[in-house]
Amino acid sequence: MLLLSFAAFAQTGTLRGTITDAKTKETLIGATVRISGTQLGAATDVNGFFSFAKVPAGSYTVEVTYVSYNTETIPNVKIEADKVTEINTVLIESAATLAEVKVVATRQTNTEVSVISEIKASQNIVSGISSQQITRSLDRDAAQVVKRVPGITIVGDRFITIRGLNSRYNNVMLHNAFTPSMETDVKAFSFDVIPSGQIDRLLIYKTPSADLPGEFAGGVVKIFTKNIPDQNSVTLDYSLGIRQGTTFGDFKESKQGANYWTSFNNGYLDLPSNFPKDIRAVSNNPALVELAGRSLRNEWVPVTSTATPDQRVSLTGNFKMKLGNVQIGNITTVNYSETRLLTTNQRNDYNIGANDVTETLFEYNDKAYARNNRVGVLHNWAFRFNNNHSIEFKNLFNQISNGRYVFRSGQDIAQNYRPNNHSFDQVYRGIYSGQLTGKHKFNNDKTVIDWVAGYNNSYRDQPDYKRYRSDVVDAATNKTEIYIPIGQAQAYFLGRFSSKMNESGITGAANLTQKVSAGEKEIELKFGGFYEIKDRTFKARNLGYVRGGNFNPALASSDINTLFQNIRNDGGIRIDEQTNPNDSYTSNNTLIAGYGSVNIPFTKKFNAIVGVRVENNRQQMNSAYLGGAAAKVDNKITSVLPSANLTYNFTEKTLLRAAYGVTVNRPEFRELAPFSFFDFDFNVVYEGNPNLKIATIQNMDLRWEHYPTPSELVSVAAFYKYFDTPIESTVDLGSTGLGSKTFITNNAASAYSTGIEIEIKKGLGNILPGSRIFEKTSLLFNTALIHSRVSLGDRGIGQSDNRPLQGQSPYIINVGINYSDTKKDLQINLLYNVIGRRIIAVGFEAYPDLYEMPRNIVDLTFSKGLGQRWTLKGGVQDLLNQPWRIMQDSNKDNKFESSKDFFVQKYRTGQLVSLGFSYRLL
Repeated sequence: MLLLSFAAFAQTGTLRGTITDAKTKETLIGATVRISGTQLGAATDVNGFFSFAKVPAGSYTVEVTYVSYNTETIPNVKIEADKVTEINTVLIESAATLAEVKVVATRQTNTEVSVISEIKASQNIVSGISSQQITRSLDRDAAQVVKRVPGITIVGDRFITIRGLNSRYNNVMLHNAFTPSMETDVKAFSFDVIPSGQIDRLLIYKTPSADLPGEFAGGVVKIFTKNIPDQNSVTLDYSLGIRQGTTFGDFKESKQGANYWTSFNNGYLDLPSNFPKDIRAVSNNPALVELAGRSLRNEWVPVTSTATPDQRVSLTGNFKMKLGNVQIGNITTVNYSETRLLTTNQRNDYNIGANDVTETLFEYNDKAYARNNRVGVLHNWAFRFNNNHSIEFKNLFNQISNGRYVFRSGQDIAQNYRPNNHSFDQVYRGIYSGQLTGKHKFNNDKTVIDWVAGYNNSYRDQPDYKRYRSDVVDAATNKTEIYIPIGQAQAYFLGRFSSKMNESGITGAANLTQKVSAGEKEIELKFGGFYEIKDRTFKARNLGYVRGGNFNPALASSDINTLFQNIRNDGGIRIDEQTNPNDSYTSNNTLIAGYGSVNIPFTKKFNAIVGVRVENNRQQMNSAYLGGAAAKVDNKITSVLPSANLTYNFTEKTLLRAAYGVTVNRPEFRELAPFSFFDFDFNVVYEGNPNLKIATIQNMDLRWEHYPTPSELVSVAAFYKYFDTPIESTVDLGSTGLGSKTFITNNAASAYSTGIEIEIKKGLGNILPGSRIFEKTSLLFNTALIHSRVSLGDRGIGQSDNRPLQGQSPYIINVGINYSDTKKDLQINLLYNVIGRRIIAVGFEAYPDLYEMPRNIVDLTFSKGLGQRWTLKGGVQDLLNQPWRIMQDSNKDNKFESSKDFFVQKYRTGQLVSLGFSYRLL
């Protein structure tokens, strides 16, 4: 209140102006403007414009800084009460070459220009996206943000693929520590756990170097969250979303307990604390078995409500202070969201017989209701003791609840019945990442030491995944009969599944950079070490139901609630343990790495970085096979990974990069475990493979880069990758029957992937000089064209020998058009994204490969400032609302035609219309 009162009654004025390049006369985006003696600071916008409101009257010194430009200091700038002071300043570009760009003092890292500058100064081939660019979209989390980066796509709304490669071939770091996995079945980080508002910038390193992790093929993604702000502020953001086909309609979901909206597990669906650890152990006590069956929450009918609009709210505090000579910054964000989605899914399956005759197995129609709740906290501290020493403490926590109910109808042709099936699923996911980092400079910046100590933990809790099958026995009356197994339960037809996964990791790393004079040249030596230990525990429970003695047949024709009111050993149903020895596993991974590299500037224009990284990795897994025999994995592998990155600067604005390096790809814990899991939604079984081998990749890259202005970039890249024993998801040859297909992970013999990438970030003002619209419009365009092929050797008997690597897309296109009018505080953005078809699972002769088909996505967003504190935001996401499809090339002619080939899955998510506001409280 005191701050607000002071702002209201103090004698204040406004300072504004435009910053331009002294040589080109073009405006500079992202230049930092500071008023000395105050905490006021800001970055120029896309038109080079800045503005400070409510500046106390007085005389000030204004400082303007920009990466690769000389600092401009303007003394005696007078601010008068209730008046506007305008200063228009030019900056002179420094004489440093591209590879010699140095950043002195604090600079902004979240603007488009700062990210472009970071890419420009890097010795690697890098792509990235800034917080400034993120604000131009309706992207809600890191998964949606990252697909705007060249060569990047997203699988399943949360897993990243780089250059069209499967998500397993990428590595993700939060700052400089590995992220934990939040999934039980895949080697991937779930990008949807990080809200977009918490991201400072996101960089993708696409070529190996000694100081990067050695496990990747597509790239290493580094997510940087926000740290020291320019000025104190408190901002509230709120938005509503209306989704076509979902909002205001009937919405069905499993019954939940109190406080479910918080996204934390309230224990409502958990097994009772006194529930037997194994029903088989108490099978000689029928009364206890009956009591155990009744003790569960036997609620098998969904509750119906009206789907409310999606809601998102966040509160962000940015605080900057000084304690003696120490600058202290804190950024804290608390965010919450609730979303709902109803989709109508068509699911079909086929076998291909002799002469390519197609046998239709089933044609299902699913109504899938999904509700997601999320709460997140970002809490970062930074301490800058001087220009040479700083320490940061970063904390990120996110908790997500995913509830899902599916009603299935249609027909099962192969088994001759009409299903009336239901599934109720609930998953809780959480992640915490904490890091303490430091950076220290000595000897006039000739010696630099940086280090990180980190801890992370993730968990996945699936307390009660219920499924039951009932058959339509009279289509005229829609009369159904519940399928109740006899003798031994079949949990996927009538039963419940629960699982718990917990993964934690401890990380420590340190790097030393030393500059050494060698005649007139300065050579840079770099050494470092890395240590990580990661542990995972996974436990699952399968419980089914069977007919008890003297079963009353009338119960099968009753409703599901009536059936579960008759849990009794005589005349009703009883619970039956179906948990197997392979339903649990423990695993750990220890990685010790060290590296050394040298950066040699052979001439003022040409320099080379060569290095080698040695990684000693031990991966252990303990589980059991279905029959109970021990399944153990103990892989100790030392990998020697050389790399070279060359840069030639033709001019200060144009350069050429070339790179070569060797990397690896290791199996993930779940992929090694022989655990089997039935997915009701996709009607498939996922199974691990303890015999998986490590994959080795040779990477070659060439990229030409041109920077017309500090805010613009044009690049063309070519790459080639060779894989030895690549790891792929395949359909098991033995699953050609009438039931569910089994997906298992295997090694192919070899594969290659080659392609080109083009990226353009360009203002359109010089295309039509004098046009007010074009002067305020910029273009973002990037595309990747990729070709890959797999060699099966004797590993893929029956598989197609003329196909791309599983998960590889042949093309990726992103286009963005941004209009920004600074004076009207108006911004409009049109965004487009599409990817080429890619194999999601490798098939065989009788069951062709499964392809995810292209889908054109168009988003339109806007934001409008309303005074000094309010901003109105809105837009439409997925304007075209094209269907998401999985198809098979049924006639095997390498063409996909809806009239000749068949789709396996198909659904639409509907357009999402959003409207919200941002209000600056302080």
